[in-house]
Amino acid sequence: MKYFLQRLSFICCLMVMCLGREGYAQLSLRSKSFKAGESAFRSYRYMDAIWHLNRVLAADSGNIAAAEMLAYSYRQTKKYDLALHGYGKLSRHQPLKAEWALYYAEALAVDQQYEKSENWYRAYMRMMPSDRRASAFSRADPGAFSKDATFWRVSLTDLNTSASEYSPVFYKEGLLFASNRLTDRPVKRVFLWDKTPFTSLYYIKNLKDIKSANDHSLGSVLGARNTGMRSNDDDTAPTSNDSRTLGQYDPSVITDSSGTGDVLNAGVQLLHGSVNSKYHEGPAAAFPDGSLIFTRNNYFKGKTRVSEDGVNKLKLYIATGNNLSVISEFPYNNDEYSVGHPALTADGNILVFASDMPGGYGGTDLYYSVRSGTQWSRPINMGKQVNTEGSEQFPSLSADGSLFFSSTGHPGLGGLDVFEVPLTNMRPIRSPVNLGAPINSSRDDFGFIRARDGKSGFFSSNRRGNDDIYSFEQASYRVILAGQVTDGRTRLPLGGSRLLLRTLDGVDTVMTNGRGEFRLEMRKETDYEITAQKLGYVSQLVFKTSIGVDKDSLIRTDMQLFKTESRQQYVISNCDSLKRVFAVENIFYDLDRDEIRPDARRALDHLASLMKRYPEMSVVTASHCDSRASEEYNRDLSLRRGTAAKNYLVAKGINGSRIKVEYYGKTRLLNRCYDGVVCSEADQQLNRRTEFDVILNGVNLTQLNCSEL
Repeated sequence: MKYFLQRLSFICCLMVMCLGREGYAQLSLRSKSFKAGESAFRSYRYMDAIWHLNRVLAADSGNIAAAEMLAYSYRQTKKYDLALHGYGKLSRHQPLKAEWALYYAEALAVDQQYEKSENWYRAYMRMMPSDRRASAFSRADPGAFSKDATFWRVSLTDLNTSASEYSPVFYKEGLLFASNRLTDRPVKRVFLWDKTPFTSLYYIKNLKDIKSANDHSLGSVLGARNTGMRSNDDDTAPTSNDSRTLGQYDPSVITDSSGTGDVLNAGVQLLHGSVNSKYHEGPAAAFPDGSLIFTRNNYFKGKTRVSEDGVNKLKLYIATGNNLSVISEFPYNNDEYSVGHPALTADGNILVFASDMPGGYGGTDLYYSVRSGTQWSRPINMGKQVNTEGSEQFPSLSADGSLFFSSTGHPGLGGLDVFEVPLTNMRPIRSPVNLGAPINSSRDDFGFIRARDGKSGFFSSNRRGNDDIYSFEQASYRVILAGQVTDGRTRLPLGGSRLLLRTLDGVDTVMTNGRGEFRLEMRKETDYEITAQKLGYVSQLVFKTSIGVDKDSLIRTDMQLFKTESRQQYVISNCDSLKRVFAVENIFYDLDRDEIRPDARRALDHLASLMKRYPEMSVVTASHCDSRASEEYNRDLSLRRGTAAKNYLVAKGINGSRIKVEYYGKTRLLNRCYDGVVCSEADQQLNRRTEFDVILNGVNLTQLNCSEL
């Protein structure tokens, strides 16, 4: 082959000087290979396409059409390094296509070249400013996704073989999952996407029989298998109307990586009944009575159907009966688009699934359908807070009402990442949160399920090569913030209230449920400023912290809001103009001192003048320290600083009852100059301060966010 390619290149050079018979033969060969590669590409036979297109490019390296199809074929078969190389070349070609910039940015992220990836997301954003992904990814900090890397302990399970295992789901007392592992039967059909066996559903009866792969003599071999080949049996549609079937595979399934063909866990068995067919069976979910809803190619009652453009789409099927022998179709299946990846609530009455049906936001979106009796409601899109221009797939629902799913459209570490969002009445109450490392990696992470206690579970990932199933368990502690927002007078719950949670990393928004309740996990060693808001009510601000908490804890925070009166409504309605009138600057202190410095007197004199002019005005002084010295010492120092500021104002003729002193020590830093962190003196100075909140007609004007009213 090497000699053939050298000869081919030589003939191509000769063609520049003259076209003889050999030149015409070579042109014919190139044209034939291009047509064959293009045909395979358009038929989703990417492995065939790769072979033909490489022949084309060996003869004509400047063939951009072939290079584009080849790079995309590598992308679809998860040959990450080759896709990165291909899109790297295309990125230097002009005119640059927007999708090249996007796919190159994604490939760079998978390769953990995050800074370069961010630059290419920005390039894509300039070309496609309406695509929300570009802005979100270009602003994301990949380092933030690894902050809680020690919280979960992740292990490779002994369910895995050298083939692909993925999409675990709790089933009865055990676990159900998909695999394309070899069996003792000959393989009669292969998936032309990459010429490997179709997937089937497998089952292990008892969760306690699942062990770490390292507990077996072959486990280290399995864990260390070749990661040069990448594959994934999961991704659905690349576009909203151009779906493939189900899987992507690695040729390494032909022999076990140990060379023995051994299976680590002998308790795994092929699922009984009529679920498995000669084509793909994939992600499934279980009803309380043990029946299943599962993903399969469009194959039913012995007949295969395709879309108008000849593609065999995904469908959902329901298996019932004592032996799962009765198979029926989900009523909203369609030959023209894919429906798959089911998840069910505990009572089995709400179904969440992925689909590339028309009218979505991107590649595949998440939808839900409600069962009443034996009827399912028309699917409802879960909205743009969940769905993006990318693909959202592999949903699961936890006992506490959280939705887990994988996405390429929300910022992450690369490939598919797992996200969590709490739901109320099937609506997200805040933006999805990336679960971070070690659940997520720079590769594809998906099929996440969590046990009822919230402390363990399973997920799948191709971080080591083919798709594998991993277990996880809590290795650290959780700090939970929970409470209720109520009317201050009637004590009735205020459902649909909004909470703004400000930290050094930004602002998160959480909505309360219909009972005014909220519950979320706090980040460790983090200060929170929490504002509760409700239309027609005066906002309330509280401060909570997880700093110093070192065990599983619940921080209860109930908040009461009072309806606005006419004077308070005046403040809210004139927020912007009043903020300009009552603007007050912070004052600062020398290290380990509480004296009012000369540069602080101007701000305090201005504040005293305002308070004399507006007798309805009061202030709250909030004083702080830098992180040096102990917590106890800094608490006392910040109290002395607040008292000094109050005494100055009293000396200027202000009644002390109009001044409330609050002190926080080193718990509310404005930057990341934590104790022991090397920071400049200028950064330390920012933390040695007293801030002033202006209270006008009972409304904290300083804390009002005028743009959110």
